Amino acid sequence: MKDNGILIPVDYTQVSKNAVSYAIGLAQELKSKLVFVHAYSVVDPSGTPIGMATMAHNVTDTTASQEKINKEKLDKFLRGFPELDKLKFQAMVGFGATVDMISGLAKEMNTSLVVMGTKGASSGFDEIFIGTVTEKVTQKAPCPVLAVPEDASYTAYKRIGVAVDTDSMDNKIDFEMLSRLLENYNAQLHFAHIADKQERVLEKAFIRERFGKLLVPRQWSFTVIQEDKTEEGIDEFLTETPIDLLVLLYREHGFFEALFKKGLRKKMLYASKAPLLIVK
Repeated sequence: MKDNGILIPVDYTQVSKNAVSYAIGLAQELKSKLVFVHAYSVVDPSGTPIGMATMAHNVTDTTASQEKINKEKLDKFLRGFPELDKLKFQAMVGFGATVDMISGLAKEMNTSLVVMGTKGASSGFDEIFIGTVTEKVTQKAPCPVLAVPEDASYTAYKRIGVAVDTDSMDNKIDFEMLSRLLENYNAQLHFAHIADKQERVLEKAFIRERFGKLLVPRQWSFTVIQEDKTEEGIDEFLTETPIDLLVLLYREHGFFEALFKKGLRKKMLYASKAPLLIVK
C-alpha cells in the first residue's frame, strides 16, 4: 500500500499539541512522513487585517514578512517534539482560510490521512464553529480524516469499531487507510448497526459480503442496536464494546449526515473519548 504521508494542521493550542503527539505515534507505526501546516491571516503594521481594499504592494511586503514569522514560529513549536528527529517530516505555512488550506494541500500532495485535534465546546458558538470546521474538512478533503479528542492519548489499536447502516454497500468508499491500520496493528473489527424501528436490520452475511477483504484473517463481530436516536445507539455500542478507534463511512446522505446534524457534533466530533476516523 502506497503511503503519501499524514497532514496535521497546527494552531499552537494544547489541543493541537496533543494531535501532533498522536500523529507522531501513528507515523512511527505506519512509517509515514508527517506534513505540518499552519494557516495564518495577514495583518498590516497598523493591526488592520489586509483585505481587497488594501494596496497590492503592501500586501506583497506584509505577506513575505508574515510568512517568515509564521514559519519560524512553526519550526520553534515542532522543536518541542524530539521524536521528530527520527521521522521524516515537513513544515509548511500559508496565508488563507484553514479549511481551504487543509483540503487544498491534502489534494495537492495526495496525502493518505489528515489528523485534526478537537476540543470540547464551552459555548453554543464553540460547538457550531468547531464542529463546522471539522465537518467541512471531511467534506472537502480527498482522504480520510482522523479527529483526535483533546484528552485522547495515542495507543496501539487493538479494537476498531465501524458504524454501518443500510447504505453501507456503497462501493465508492476507499478502505485503504482502514486496511493499513488493521494490517499494522492486527486489530479486531467490531461492526455495529444502529437501527431505528423503521429501518431494515442488517445481517451478518451483509457484513461478510461488503467488508470481506477487511475480515480475513482477523477476528470480527457484528452487533445490531435498536435505537431511534443515533447518538445514543453509538454510546451504547461504545459502552458495550470498548474500542480504540471509531470509524464512520462518509456519505452526503443517510447515516453520516444524521451524525452531523446540529446537536450531535459535540457528541461525535469532540466529546467522544474514542478518536474518530472518517473514511470516504
